Amino acid sequence: MSTIKSGNYSFQEPPFKNGDVVTGGNYSQLVLDTEICKSVTTLTVTGGNFCNCKPQPGWIITGGNWCRKSFCSHEHPEWIARGLHECAEDCEHRDGTEKQWVNIDEEALKQESDSNSAEKAPVQVLSTVDSYGITRQTFQKQVFIYKDTNLGSNKPKVVKG
Repeated sequence: MSTIKSGNYSFQEPPFKNGDVVTGGNYSQLVLDTEICKSVTTLTVTGGNFCNCKPQPGWIITGGNWCRKSFCSHEHPEWIARGLHECAEDCEHRDGTEKQWVNIDEEALKQESDSNSAEKAPVQVLSTVDSYGITRQTFQKQVFIYKDTNLGSNKPKVVKG
């Protein structure tokens, strides 16, 4: 039996053992209701950050932060590799229904075209011929204009000349 007073085990499995007492530390998980330490049947928690964690039935919990927070991939795209689910363009944390066309590169166009997702964004290829007779292509994807509760708006800024 050990008393665990500190440590940062966010986004990973904590090193708890049967009979341990947790008084502090960070054990947050990315996905809501993540079960941690499934094999630990007896644990006493009096403190610590357990955001998005689901306790096991035999644990004694008298304290700690047991909040639930939905993380969005548009706020934290680097966390997708750690297991965060990719949010749709119109996820609940964004406010907006108006759409706009944004330029994308050829690789992004290929990824959109190859995607089997039901939420696949519309894409288009625009061709223009310059004064020398050279045809140039621009690739665009349709996205929602949104006002994010944390990040602000993605609406293009109008530059006054």
